[in-house]
Amino acid sequence: MSDARMFRGYDLDLAVADGGGGNVVATVNSAISTTLGGGIGVFENCSIPWTVTYDEIIYGIEGELEIHTDEGRHRIGPGDIMWLPAGTRLTYVAREPARFFFAVAPVSESKAGSSTHHHVPVPPVPLD
Repeated sequence: MSDARMFRGYDLDLAVADGGGGNVVATVNSAISTTLGGGIGVFENCSIPWTVTYDEIIYGIEGELEIHTDEGRHRIGPGDIMWLPAGTRLTYVAREPARFFFAVAPVSESKAGSSTHHHVPVPPVPLD
């Protein structure tokens, strides 16, 4: 028996307080996995300096998220994928709402992924 889980995006509260900043919802976190974390994030009207202490992949869903690294500025739009190795110093910049999927490993090194918040999974439909 598998512990596979599915989450509906429209069930997640992705509101950004006061129209600026960020909201990251780690649906897969240390309550579920000891190795991999991930979820959905929204950044809006913000500039957030950060250093990743984990490997991260970001997939753009809507809007445009800029990631400024020592190498330059990267623009992530819908369908774009960004790889950020552990130790990367960066700044997340969003002028308008930017929605993205992220995955981090190891989950224990990520503030978002190490959350133990339980999100309600969607039960599977039985096989015929």
